[in-house]
Amino acid sequence: MVIEKYENLVAHLGYEFARKFRMVDADDIRQELWLWFLEHPNKVKIWEKLDDKQSVKLIARSLRNAAKDYCQKEKAKIAGYRVEDNYYYDKNVLELLLPAVLRGDSSAPALNDIGFTASKKVASEGNNWLAMVADIEKAMDKMSEEQYIVVYHRFGDGADNSTLALELEISEDAARMRVNRALNSLLNILGGSRPRKERDYKEDEDGTDTIEADAGDLGEQVDGPELD
Repeated sequence: MVIEKYENLVAHLGYEFARKFRMVDADDIRQELWLWFLEHPNKVKIWEKLDDKQSVKLIARSLRNAAKDYCQKEKAKIAGYRVEDNYYYDKNVLELLLPAVLRGDSSAPALNDIGFTASKKVASEGNNWLAMVADIEKAMDKMSEEQYIVVYHRFGDGADNSTLALELEISEDAARMRVNRALNSLLNILGGSRPRKERDYKEDEDGTDTIEADAGDLGEQVDGPELD
């Protein structure tokens, strides 16, 4: 396995995440990323059988996730909290809460319907919907005007994709894509998706199914979310 060709990628990610997590040294991040190659030799070997563009995308996505996971752990260690206490929003939660945020509803939606329980420790996970509403309101201030308008029409006015398409004078598919992009942007502002747990392939695994799933799930994760 030749990993020298990823030197520029590792250096770039070390610099990028050191800027976002200023309490973490870039050299430490780079070292963590080189360790990822040592811990996942079979995964790299399988991905390098693909064409260059696809293999680089898959490796870059995994390195980005590894850098994010490492930096969040280091940040938690320095700040004195457990990384497990971090809360990650998802689209289901956003779609449930956005109408309340945009309309100023004073009654809490049924968060238990999507698996929240009062036994969880984090404030927002413990059904403290007001804390979640405040998080989302603050995040929405950082959205672009275009994305804010899309979210407002879709979740504030209650327009479906068909109605939204008519209002924006675009196709229904384009309207659906704009809503998804706006929600992804909001998720990234709120801290991004939960870090993935990596595993390496076994020697007798060809990785075909996983390659197809990973290649189809790149989405915006290759570019990566904006972090603290």
